[in-house]
Amino acid sequence: MLMFLFVLGIAGCTPLQQVSPESEKKITLYLVGHGWHTGIVIPAAAIPEHLLPVRRFYDEYEYFELSWGDEDFFKSTEFKVGILLKAALLPSASVMHVVGFNGQVMDYFPICDVIRLSLTDQNFLMLCEFISNSFDYSQHGKIEKLGPGLYGDSHFYRAHEKYYLPKTCNVWTAKALQHSGYPISPYMAKRAESLFRRMEKFGERLR
Repeated sequence: MLMFLFVLGIAGCTPLQQVSPESEKKITLYLVGHGWHTGIVIPAAAIPEHLLPVRRFYDEYEYFELSWGDEDFFKSTEFKVGILLKAALLPSASVMHVVGFNGQVMDYFPICDVIRLSLTDQNFLMLCEFISNSFDYSQHGKIEKLGPGLYGDSHFYRAHEKYYLPKTCNVWTAKALQHSGYPISPYMAKRAESLFRRMEKFGERLR
């Protein structure tokens, strides 16, 4: 049932740098598609803790999957039309979903669409910067944990932006990739299918 919800799922100051030639790429990441919803998988060892403090909660894991969406719909354990319509039509609170895991990405997401991508150290830092800025921080720099996530060792955290159409979860993912240097237009990638079609030219489609 939890995976079914995914199928129905709905900056910083550093100047952007275009993704560098293949010979200069160093860090591997993944774009993962759960039906209508997308997330980004990044290697934990490459994440600077000062840019993404949530890392310290998952010290034992090799990878994080991070994604963003409407709080009520994302956290709901069953599909409700009213929640879906509210998420689509009214500005509403949003959350970050963080999953920690070990092993091969393709094994952890056996039925998901996956594209493997690469970034230089500098471009990867810009990606982490965007993701970090998506969390809502208290005046003391703390992030608010809102409870367990949808699968595995995962949790929801308060995000600071409002969810509303056309600003979908996939637009957030596209913005994160654009911020890291990929030349894509986020609002041309409101659907997971559109985002994957645009990102295929920059990486390797694994599934």
